[in-house]
Amino acid sequence: MTPQSFNPAAPAGPRHLLDNYPLIRSRSAEEARELVGRALSPHRLDVRSDEPAFEARHNRIRLGQVSLNVLSYGAEVEIDPGERGDFYLIQLPLQGRARLRCDGQEAWVDSNVLSVLHPHARTCMLWSGDCSMIMLQVPSAVLRRQLPVRQQNKDRPQFSFTQSRHNPAVAAWWQAVADMTRNLHSHGAQWLRHPAAYAAMEGFLLTGLDLLRPEREDVPETSLNTHRSGRHLQRALDYIQAHAHESLTLDRIATAACVSPRTLEAAFRRRYDQSPLAYARGVRLQRVRTALQAACAEGRPATVTDIALQHGFVHMGRFSAYYKQRFGCAPSATLRAA
Repeated sequence: MTPQSFNPAAPAGPRHLLDNYPLIRSRSAEEARELVGRALSPHRLDVRSDEPAFEARHNRIRLGQVSLNVLSYGAEVEIDPGERGDFYLIQLPLQGRARLRCDGQEAWVDSNVLSVLHPHARTCMLWSGDCSMIMLQVPSAVLRRQLPVRQQNKDRPQFSFTQSRHNPAVAAWWQAVADMTRNLHSHGAQWLRHPAAYAAMEGFLLTGLDLLRPEREDVPETSLNTHRSGRHLQRALDYIQAHAHESLTLDRIATAACVSPRTLEAAFRRRYDQSPLAYARGVRLQRVRTALQAACAEGRPATVTDIALQHGFVHMGRFSAYYKQRFGCAPSATLRAA
């Protein structure tokens, strides 16, 4: 279908996200079943509520081999695809709720609970009439190349069936997907004209999926010294350098690095023999020392307290102790040095 005109400045309701990229518009359940089946998986579709309210809206943007979808039906529907295709489907409800049955598991999902449907899983869903979802469709082979397999006797990455937004890692990734979808809704024409830009978006979403894997599946210590581990560390280092003056937390750094806090902590201790937060504190201390030395050399009026506060230190007693431990002298001595 060709893009439809819309006002990118207007806030988009859940059903209308990515409306400029329509794949399906249909008031016929039979037609919707056929068209959505081609895009996702062949399935049975039964309208369970007032049929005149039915309106299938399926918007889609492709980012390389991954597709970002927004789907709603406008009426309560039961969807039975049986055994799905060879792809992961990560479902993030925007509003409403849905009951899912998948390979013997059953759960309700809503705007606080997402679901991850594995390739070839037998699935049945009941969507409320107001249900609207962002759905990330990822071919199995693509994700297998992107993320390491962590469990023995498994040939593809494993995820929990449902995951709560109360988990900080889940919340971080969920918010990133929602923000990216809204950005593409308003500015997709600009992003999608640059292949490198949407390839980077695809890579970000795929790497971020590592946040959704169970903590018990964290990469064993023996496998942390890999090229992938190096990339995670570099992301963490870049984030620390850019935000060292802020009140950093382990969760914030781990989210930026696209790994779990525990994995990042282990990698830093192996590489630097210290925690990520201790490393960040060292960056700030070095910047304070440089600023003190510059003020001294230039003869500018300055105080240790002002410079320390500018670099994120608010407890002067602790700051002085850290500084002396690292540089062997008090910060005031650096400021007075000839």
